[in-house]
Amino acid sequence: MSSNKNKNMNQDTIIKQITSDLLESFTFFADSNYTGYDPLHPVSKIVYAAQGEITTPPDLGFMGYGGGSEGEAFSDCGVLDLEFFFPLNEEGDYYREDDDEYKEKCFHNACQAVLQALTAIAKSDEFQKIPKEGPVVFVLNLIDQFNKVLCRIHPDGKVELPPKKE
Repeated sequence: MSSNKNKNMNQDTIIKQITSDLLESFTFFADSNYTGYDPLHPVSKIVYAAQGEITTPPDLGFMGYGGGSEGEAFSDCGVLDLEFFFPLNEEGDYYREDDDEYKEKCFHNACQAVLQALTAIAKSDEFQKIPKEGPVVFVLNLIDQFNKVLCRIHPDGKVELPPKKE
């Protein structure tokens, strides 16, 4: 089962895979064949969202959705596989299924890894090719469970973290 495979993956390997997935998704976001818009619509916000527990087994493929002043820029485009951070038991359910604090920690760890990967590729050619309206806000969303703004990346590649909550 994939959860056994995931236990053997180290943090560096996971970050490399997320980075690769992000770069691939960026190429989709900058290609009208994938977005369905020609010319491409500029983006100001990109949300990676997964169904999570809404489906059985939980869907942990975080699909990319983009929007800007012209409305939708793309949807269901590019995917981040973050299953590693949400281990499933043999029945295909979350381990410690009824423990919300545990699930929140899993989501937090996934957010940290995606933020680390975004920071590493903020100045990449793939990101530069995406049409933008100023800085792009990145969000990770586990539908009906968790939602977090990860960062804002400016067109020059500067990464800005959200203000700390007090």
